[in-house]
Amino acid sequence: MTTKILILNEGSRCQNWGLQACTEGLLHIVAHENRDADFMQFDHAYMHRRYSFEPRFFGGKKLFAYNSRVAKKYFPVFHVLPRVADEFEYIADLWLQGKGGLGADEFLEKARGADAVIFNAEGSTYRDNNICALKGLFMLWLAKIKLGKRSLFLNGSVTLTRVDSTLPAMVKKVFSAIDIAAVREPDSYQNILEYYPELKGKIRMVPDSTYALDLELDQLTQGDCKFLDLNFFALSLSMLPVDFCRTKDTSSLVHMIQELKKIVPNAVLLGKDKEDQILKEVARLTGSFFVGPSYDYQSVLNILKHAKFFVSGRYHNSIFATKVGCPVIPLHTSSQKIYGLASLFNGTMPKPIDPTDLWNEEKLVLNHASAILQQGDSLRTAYKQRAAELREEALRLSGSIRDVLGACRT
Repeated sequence: MTTKILILNEGSRCQNWGLQACTEGLLHIVAHENRDADFMQFDHAYMHRRYSFEPRFFGGKKLFAYNSRVAKKYFPVFHVLPRVADEFEYIADLWLQGKGGLGADEFLEKARGADAVIFNAEGSTYRDNNICALKGLFMLWLAKIKLGKRSLFLNGSVTLTRVDSTLPAMVKKVFSAIDIAAVREPDSYQNILEYYPELKGKIRMVPDSTYALDLELDQLTQGDCKFLDLNFFALSLSMLPVDFCRTKDTSSLVHMIQELKKIVPNAVLLGKDKEDQILKEVARLTGSFFVGPSYDYQSVLNILKHAKFFVSGRYHNSIFATKVGCPVIPLHTSSQKIYGLASLFNGTMPKPIDPTDLWNEEKLVLNHASAILQQGDSLRTAYKQRAAELREEALRLSGSIRDVLGACRT
């Protein structure tokens, strides 16, 4: 008997390397012990859409900004969403009465035909500025409470704060109701329990679904990466701003790369997302190689397999590095997830460094780079072994999903 599963935030066609990989990994986890699974989906763009009308420029850039007053005034929202936990019942009634927006009607049609709803919670469930996270939480709750569907929150990071703190009560409400709530690193797990110790039996820590990908490292293709035979390190940014756009060739970022090149003579800068395209100019100023949006994540894995080390605040890029045995010097980002990733490596990966303060942190980065080279292959082997252990942990989630879905088959 086929089990119909609706996936929220399916990202296989998204431009982001991490979302592509973790989506593939999540589907692999679900299917690992659920061979009869039949997937439906709402993609990344659907989950991030705010208004029923969202015009774009040529090239795909949205005409209206994130919180455009014009859009708010003239265009209906795609989904009517609760602002606080107390509004869940009221907003759910609007959805069921056909008053929840065009997106709500689409969701209800698919959810009613599904046996289970899974939210690929990739990204950070943080404050109230991640519309995808707010939609995913509410949709899971509605599917469980109002439609009687199996509901699962998987592969997410959660950051609860006392700043703009509308999110904690929503997380408590949803996680108390749904069948499985799995966060992907220890810092998110501990953060939730600090707020709500009573959720201890309701949530679990399961490594990121990207770890579940079964890579044939010897078969990773070289493509047009002509620098793979050179001695190089790799670097990508984080979600935090970095000193460069105003200061250019006198910036702390350029200076740090130049100093790192005294340790390893070549640098490869990885920039997939829009905000990372400044690395193309950084590469020009530092005599480095730039790997941009035209590359896929398999190419990135191959690059990192050959790199001496990787400086990065990009969460999934860092996971890619660990899978191929490339030592990571992590940079802090806009949530605690990089700290959580580092803690999974039990001291093998150093604590994250502040990318907004590189003039002060540069010496520490250089010390980490030198120490990595001194440890050589033994460190690379330790990374690969730990990544293999995390892969097994991630795959074990499939059995729990099987148990939850089992009731759908009876």
